[in-house]
Amino acid sequence: MTDWMALARARGLNIPEEQVARLVPSLEALVCDFAPLKAKIPYELEPAITLSEGAVKGE
Repeated sequence: MTDWMALARARGLNIPEEQVARLVPSLEALVCDFAPLKAKIPYELEPAITLSEGAVKGE
């Protein structure tokens, strides 16, 4: 199980602990839903291009 609060701190996000706690059930549900789909992706498939966090934030 992911420690979402530790992850938020490590990413430098200033999110109060009680707000992170409210998000945890939704985040865990997403992990459960997407993990099986990730396993179905063929290893030879090219990865999608992702944007950096700074680019998404417009920095």
